[in-house]
Amino acid sequence: MYRNYLRKSSFIILILLLLIFIMAGGCGAKEENTTYKTSSVELYLQQSNGTYSLAEAVYPVDISEKIPLVVMAHGFSGTLNSGGAEELAHRLASVGIASIRMDFNPRISPEKDSYQTCLYDLQTMNEDMVLGIEYMLNHFNIDDDRIGLYGRSMGGRVVMTMANENSGHHDYKALAMVAPAGNANAMIDYMGGMQRWEKMKEEALHNDYAEHKGLKLKPSWFAMFEEYNPCETGMKFAQKPVLVICNSLDNVVTEATSRECASAYKNSQVIEVTTDNYHGYEMGYDKSELKDYLMEEITDFFYDSLCRL
Repeated sequence: MYRNYLRKSSFIILILLLLIFIMAGGCGAKEENTTYKTSSVELYLQQSNGTYSLAEAVYPVDISEKIPLVVMAHGFSGTLNSGGAEELAHRLASVGIASIRMDFNPRISPEKDSYQTCLYDLQTMNEDMVLGIEYMLNHFNIDDDRIGLYGRSMGGRVVMTMANENSGHHDYKALAMVAPAGNANAMIDYMGGMQRWEKMKEEALHNDYAEHKGLKLKPSWFAMFEEYNPCETGMKFAQKPVLVICNSLDNVVTEATSRECASAYKNSQVIEVTTDNYHGYEMGYDKSELKDYLMEEITDFFYDSLCRL
């Protein structure tokens, strides 16, 4: 009887260990000192209005278990590769985390050289991110319970909104941002102050849009910033982990703005750096000790948040 009990107990322990391994998914890289090979695929996400956003999925190769996902958002007038995003995507994949990122400036046809509309706003950025998630869930072995969000600058505001409001009905598990433009005044300050903001709003109302840095900002673009402040709803993200990176010399999204965004969350940490690459944080450099440090911190953050649930 005792021997049979031991056999049953051993069997139960093995089952539990197997379940733990399966739940860990493809995230054993750091513990096992393993680096996964990475691969990527370019694709187009079709928006509800019929336009297309160029996107790229990057993923670890040869993992049979479900893997976590990070969705990445660039800033105002940026591209899917702004701020070293491609390198960061491959770093994430090397530890077992897939990612998808996209150009928010849509094209009228699914071709790289297609005419770009120069029209996007917070809502369409949000929609693109959700479309990217759905693509990954449908084409890769993604764990829907382990999705994280990463954003820079205006993209930081988008991912704050997504995290707070469970965009696409997803329960996001982690949020990381570089210089998030996520408070009431961030974009007003960026545009040159309230007087300039109001002038551009009036121009958009009279001409259907106001142009800034090659983008056409429709009246709805301004309205969305004024109607929703993500810093006021951070409590909805509960105790889930948040990482905010700021630069003491950033004069586009100030250190104070980044810290206000961080303080909106109950479980946030702030990394402060100082670099003359004021809003770039050296993350787009070919070689930079600061870039390597920040990308390692972001990768570790998502690994700890998504792979050790």
